[in-house]
Amino acid sequence: MLFFMENKESKFLKISCPRCRKTQIVFGKSATRVKCSKCNKLLIKNTGGKAKIKARVQEIL
Repeated sequence: MLFFMENKESKFLKISCPRCRKTQIVFGKSATRVKCSKCNKLLIKNTGGKAKIKARVQEIL
């Protein structure tokens, strides 16, 4: 029987692009770069662990 424990450090974030203000939901420990779907600005840079967020965090989900 497998149990999955919720990791308190792993969270989804609702962020907004500083250039065009479009909101997106992303994972806090993203393994890939995340760009804005509207203006193509880099929002999250992967660092091998916790992602470096270059956008405004609106909400932690």
